[in-house]
Amino acid sequence: MVISEFLPNPVGKDTDGEFIELFNDDANQINLSGWKIKDASGKTFTLKNQIVGSSQYLTLPYKTTKITLNNDAETLYLYDRSGNLIDKAEFSGAAVEGKSFVRQNNQFVLASKPTPGQPNIFDALASSSAEIIPNNSATIINSSINSTGLLIGF
Repeated sequence: MVISEFLPNPVGKDTDGEFIELFNDDANQINLSGWKIKDASGKTFTLKNQIVGSSQYLTLPYKTTKITLNNDAETLYLYDRSGNLIDKAEFSGAAVEGKSFVRQNNQFVLASKPTPGQPNIFDALASSSAEIIPNNSATIINSSINSTGLLIGF
C-alpha cells in the first residue's frame, strides 16, 4: 500500500476538495482496518473496515479523514495496524491551486488534473518537476509501485 496522490490546495474551499489517495501495490487484497494516516501536525485518521483489492485505489476526502492538508508544506505518513511506517509523502513550497501531487517514478510531481480513484495522468506538467514550481519539491519513501478504483466518501 502506498500514498499515490494527494490534493492539498483544490480550487474553491479546501475542505470541499482535498483528498488523500492510497494504492494497493500488493498482489493480494489488504484489510486496512486499524491502519492510520497522519499529517505533519499530528492529526491522525484511523481506517475501519476497509478492504482494498490488488491494484485498486482508495480515495479519502477531507470529509472522511478530517485531515486538513497544508498548502505551503506537508508531510503524510501511512502506518499499518502494528504501527509500522509503510509510506511517507511530503512536499515543501507552495501547492498550486487545483493541481495534485501524484506518484511518478519514485517521486511526487504535480499533475494538472487530479484523478481521485483512478490511475494518475502524467502530462507535460507532471513530466518535468523542475518546470513545475521553483523551490518546490516532493519526496517519498518505501516506493514499491504497481494500478482500479475504490472511492470513499465523495
